[in-house]
Amino acid sequence: MSKKKETFEERYNFKCAKCGHEQSAAPSWGMQSGHNSGHGSCMKCKTFLHLEITPDIFGKEMKSEIWDEFLKRKGVKNE
Repeated sequence: MSKKKETFEERYNFKCAKCGHEQSAAPSWGMQSGHNSGHGSCMKCKTFLHLEITPDIFGKEMKSEIWDEFLKRKGVKNE
């Protein structure tokens, strides 16, 4: 009989930059390979977000930023 291998991805808490909904996300493959940049949508308001892992006094959390604001900060035009 073979055993089923269980995997548990580490998850990080964050608040949506638009509506403040608290949720969690697993790091993207880019984040896991050293590029601290990911994205996803808020589960409540569906806003598309840029995510970064940030150190916190209790461990690590993610910081969210509205995608269009992230692009503007980086100097990328979003048309």
